[in-house]
Amino acid sequence: MKTMSPEVAAWLRSRTDNSVTVKRLHGDVSGRLFWRVFIAGETLILMDSGKLPIWPWLDIHELLSDHGFSVPSIMDCNTKKGWVLQEDLGSLRLLDVDDDKYMKYLDEAVNMIISMQKELDSKTCSGSIAGRRSFTPAFFMAELESTLESLFFRLLGVPIEELLALQDEMRNLCGMISDSAVFVHRDFHSANLMIHKDRLTMLDWQDARFGPTAYDVVSLIRDSYRDPGFSWEDRARKFVISKGDMNMFQIALTACQRSLKAIGTFSLQYRKTGDTRFLGYMPRTFRYLADYSRICPQLDNLVDKTYRILEEYSGEIDLRDFRYSNIPGVRES
Repeated sequence: MKTMSPEVAAWLRSRTDNSVTVKRLHGDVSGRLFWRVFIAGETLILMDSGKLPIWPWLDIHELLSDHGFSVPSIMDCNTKKGWVLQEDLGSLRLLDVDDDKYMKYLDEAVNMIISMQKELDSKTCSGSIAGRRSFTPAFFMAELESTLESLFFRLLGVPIEELLALQDEMRNLCGMISDSAVFVHRDFHSANLMIHKDRLTMLDWQDARFGPTAYDVVSLIRDSYRDPGFSWEDRARKFVISKGDMNMFQIALTACQRSLKAIGTFSLQYRKTGDTRFLGYMPRTFRYLADYSRICPQLDNLVDKTYRILEEYSGEIDLRDFRYSNIPGVRES
């Protein structure tokens, strides 16, 4: 257990036995640490939440579990230290399956979103942290301010006057997003959906809150990690019809904010870790913006300004070929 602190290791042994072995799992950039635990012919997952408070994760886990939504079972936890021993769902994500299975599970995931929005209403969630948090235009804009700073200013070196003009367009976008309020997982995409015993199971629900009806579905079908191709729009239209109280403009507006927010997250992850893998998700996500402006012409100015900036400026990274390549240039330090 060389990568595990003695304190965590002692707690794990006290809950299992001295024969336990572990393997560090990588991939989460939130500050949480994960290990696969091997004991007596079975495996479990140990999560150490580090400096992040564990109670929102536990609170929303209970909410989802109590209402029949698939999340990993908790075997034991230390709420004071932020340690959780939980069911091992394996390593197969929606992101990893072949195309036929991906499309099948994608439809199941959309149905899961519809069920969550129906079952987890404001009354049901009133006792949970999820029911006391919500998206607002200011919150959406704060996310895009991070994108402006981390990507456009820090990595691309865009001049301040260009940033201010793009900032104005982003504020217009955030003001247009629907103020509907339904349960939102907030990070519902193919890397956070495990396939275990032929069933989709959710991860990373700790930031759940109330927000736009379209939010989770655009996170899923406009996923930066895996593009379902032209079928995304068919699924979006079916979702709109199933809800009956929204339109494709709301899909496009919410998806545009979500995509720009994701790009900012990838920028921060690259700056934090130096891992160029995060840069590879940006070009695809930028290309998505053209679909949103086609559906919703109110986005034309924002998308046109964004594309012009990408084609004109480069700094630490170079995204000028974003239309054709998923491999951004990186300046050698």
